Amino acid sequence: MRYRGVIFDLDGTLADTLADLADAVNAGLSSLNYGPRAADEVRQWIGDGMLQLCRRAIIAALRADRRAADSSIPDSTVAAMAQVFTDHYRRHRLDNTVAYPGIDFLLTELAAHGLKLAVFSNKPHEHTVALVEALFKAWPWSVVEGGREDRPKKPDAELTRQVLARLDLKPAEVLMVGDSAPDMQAARNVGATAVGVTWGFRSREELLSAGADHVIDQPAELLELL
Repeated sequence: MRYRGVIFDLDGTLADTLADLADAVNAGLSSLNYGPRAADEVRQWIGDGMLQLCRRAIIAALRADRRAADSSIPDSTVAAMAQVFTDHYRRHRLDNTVAYPGIDFLLTELAAHGLKLAVFSNKPHEHTVALVEALFKAWPWSVVEGGREDRPKKPDAELTRQVLARLDLKPAEVLMVGDSAPDMQAARNVGATAVGVTWGFRSREELLSAGADHVIDQPAELLELL
């Protein structure tokens, strides 16, 4: 086989986390006296880490209230919402979250072929580890890495190289699989093969625009790329 490892995003790629994330966003907005946002709206804000998710939610709430809004929202306001978001999500992150259909089969086949498996997400590390343990502990993960606020997020090239180093694999030996632009850009930034998935939170068009080498519609299609 050409590839020796697969690096997966988590939200929108391995697991459908949207409902629980939307509930946590709305808990955070409520703490700031803003009204709730629809899950389809929240879908578009996911992928760049929790603080960016909270900031985007606040901007949308301000616009809905016909108030001026831009990226200059005080960090203290974002941090206040992020704390409520985190507290709520910690308690409810598995209320509705499930693995996407076909993911179990895919992971079993990849492991059977001897490929190294990794999760590399901008989701806070605490939640990334907890979800992998709850939903995917049956499979042999070589790396499970979530976002940390004291360092860059995907698509940062150095961070991606660190994950590759922990796998002891070269970029050309790896498929990087995700549902959003940061996933595709992370792969492109280090020379790995970027695989976009259409069952997640972003469109085929966004994935192609971000540089996807392949776009798949079902998990089992990944096996055809090996």
